[in-house]
Order: sequence, then C-alpha cells, then structure tokens
Amino acid sequence: MAEENDDDIPDLFSGIEDSDGSLTGESGLKPVDRPRGILSPTDRDYLCGLKDYSHSQTELNRRQEIRERTIEGVRDFNLLWLLLEEPEWKKVIEAFETEELNTALSSMIAFAYTAIGQDTSRMEDILERALYEGANYDISGRWSGKANDVTVDIDIDYEPNVEELYTRVQQGEGDSLTPAEIGALVQAGKLDPEDLEKLEETGPEFPGIYAGGAIERTDGNDTEE
Repeated sequence: MAEENDDDIPDLFSGIEDSDGSLTGESGLKPVDRPRGILSPTDRDYLCGLKDYSHSQTELNRRQEIRERTIEGVRDFNLLWLLLEEPEWKKVIEAFETEELNTALSSMIAFAYTAIGQDTSRMEDILERALYEGANYDISGRWSGKANDVTVDIDIDYEPNVEELYTRVQQGEGDSLTPAEIGALVQAGKLDPEDLEKLEETGPEFPGIYAGGAIERTDGNDTEE
C-alpha cells in the first residue's frame, strides 16, 4: 500500500489552519525539516504548537493518528533489534552525531519511564532485561549466552517539596518526617520556635539543629560539642 501523505487527506484532516510561522502556546520547540518517521512533518508542527485546527474533530483525528503510529512504532522495535541486518545497523548509527544519538536514546528512555508512571522498580526490571538480552544477542541476531546476569540500581534524589512538608507539620504529621526533611524546612525558614517545639514533642528522635558550637534544642538545654 502506498504511503499516505497526511497533509493531503481532506476528509480526515480538514479544517487545518497554518499559523504564521510563530510559535503558539508555551512551546519553545521548532521542528527540523526532515522526512517522516513515527511522526509526520505535520505531526511535529502540531506537537510544537505551530499548527492550529478550526474543528475539534480534526484535532482529535490528528491525536489519534499520532497515538496509533507511536504504538506501532514502539512495537516495531521488537523486530528492529533482532532482525535488522548488521550493515543497516551501522548505517543507522552513522547517520547521527554522537551527542544527537545520545540525546535521542535518552529521550526514548525518558518516554518509557514517564509512560510507566515513573515506577523505578519496573524501570530497573526493564533495563536489566534489555541489557541482558542485548549482551547475549550478537548483532546478527544469534544468541551468544556470554552474559550471566545484569543488575541495574536506580537511585533518584529529589529535591524535597517544602510546602508539602510544611503542610504535614501543620496537620500534626511532623512525627513522620525524616531528619533530612526537617532540615529542609529549617533551611527554607518555614519553622518558627513553636513549630520546632511541636516537632520535638513528637518523639525522642527529633534531631538537634546545629548552629555552630552547640546543638540548639528548644528545651533550652544545649549540648556542647
């Protein structure tokens, strides 16, 4: 079947209004003019906010097309990594500069991680399986069996949400905060003496606040260094 040009489909994508070339909405992206991949050039313009639609159904059709092509494109990787011949692998890689390729692959992983709800444990399983299979299949698609095990350990250190932590203190949930979370509140200037007193009363493990020379405690009993 001949490949369709979705810019020339009057029924499915009618009511298209091209913008004047300036970016709309909050998008800061402008797609490079290149051939169709999973996304068509029109898809890219739409996602980057460069194309508007006069009919809501037309926009829904565009979204459906993007979604369906993305689904099938993801499924195609089951064939590509196993069945694409070595010369074609090399040509694909050679088409990219190193940084461009790294960025594209990072985007693929970021897409996957976001798509699974940022489930770190599941992502570890996915990466372990991928690396294990990649290590045991040579580029011709034959099983080599050289790798015995793969371990992936993802450790993401997030900045604490100070407002959320402070809300928990105000709601009487301060006893569930870790010393690091309490420290973040102190550094943000969110805790007054009354708050500190309430936190100290939640249990004996309430951490002291080091102010230099002594560990200041709200009971007035300083512990000298």
